[in-house]
Amino acid sequence: MKFASLALALLVVPMAGTAQQPNEIPTNLAGISTIAPPPDGFDPLTATDADLAYYGFPPRPNEDSGDYASWAKAMTASAERIVPTLVETNISHGPRVNAPGSTTDTDYSYNWSGYVKNGSAKSYGKSSYSFVYSDVTVPTAQQASGKCTGGWDYGSAWVGIDGDGSNDVLQDGIEFDAYCKGSTKDSYYSPWFEWYPFNEVRISGLPISAGNEYYMEVWSTSSTKGHAYLVNVTKKKSVTINFSAPSGTKLIGNSAEWITERPGVNGSLATLTNYGSQTYSDSLGETFAGSSVDPGNSTPIIMLDNNGKAISYPTKKSSKSFVMKVEGSAK
Repeated sequence: MKFASLALALLVVPMAGTAQQPNEIPTNLAGISTIAPPPDGFDPLTATDADLAYYGFPPRPNEDSGDYASWAKAMTASAERIVPTLVETNISHGPRVNAPGSTTDTDYSYNWSGYVKNGSAKSYGKSSYSFVYSDVTVPTAQQASGKCTGGWDYGSAWVGIDGDGSNDVLQDGIEFDAYCKGSTKDSYYSPWFEWYPFNEVRISGLPISAGNEYYMEVWSTSSTKGHAYLVNVTKKKSVTINFSAPSGTKLIGNSAEWITERPGVNGSLATLTNYGSQTYSDSLGETFAGSSVDPGNSTPIIMLDNNGKAISYPTKKSSKSFVMKVEGSAK
C-alpha cells in the first residue's frame, strides 16, 4: 500500500519499530495535533501495534472477532493522509436528552436517534469501551418538504463513547446542513470531531459530498486523551486527530453509540435536516477487555421533535448495519 500526503515534506519520518522521534504535528488550534503520514510502502495490515500507534492509525481489533474485516477495509482505503485545518464552531453534540415514552426495548430522545449500548463501567478501566466505529453514507441535505425556515437546519451522524448516563461525549462524525431563505437554497457538509462539553471542531481539507462513503472511529488511550480517525472511503483520503478532554472531564467508557442527531446550536436544539435516509454499516466497538458490541445487541433510539412527535428512527438490517430515516415534521 502506498501513502501520500498534502504536505510531502512531512515524509522525512523514520520507519517505526523501536525508539522513535516524536511524530505529532501541531494543528492551527492549540492542544490539538495530527500525525505525520507513514512512509511509502507502509502497510497498516501487517504493521506492529506500536507502528500503528506511531503513525496515527486506530488500534487493530481482535483478528478472531467480526471487527477486523471492516477495520482492514478502512485502513486499505486510507491511501492519502491529509494535514487538516481546524475550524471551531458554535455547534455541540451533547449527551442524550431523554424524552417520555421509552419501553423495555426502545428509547426516545429529543436529540439522538440510532443505537446505544450501555456497559458496566463505573470508571475508566478494562470494562470501558475502548473504540467505536462505523461506515456511513453522506446523505443529501435539504429542508423538510414545503418548508423554508429562513435559515439553516442541522444534522449529524457520528460514533461516540459516553453521553448516555455521563456528562461527556468523545465522538467524531459528519455534518449535513440545509439552508433556505426566500428563493435561496444551499447545503453544507463537513467532517468533525468533538469532546463534549467542548463544541464541534470542523475538519477542513478532507473532502466530503453527498453520496460519499465515510468511515468514522474514535478511541482513547487514557481517560483524558482521545483520538479521531475519519476516512473518505470514496476518495481514499483520511485524517487522524489527537485531542484532550475538557478541563475537569474524564472518560468513563460506559456507553457506545452510533447516532444521527439534531445538534445544539448556540445552546438550543436545532431543526433537524431532512436527510431522507442514511445507511450505517460495519458498526462495531470493543471494550478494553476485548468484548465486542454492535447495534444488534444495543437499544434503538427514536428522535422526537419539540412537540413530542417522531422525526428520525433506525431500522435494523443486520447485527452490524441499519438504516436511518426521517419522518413527521422533518420529512
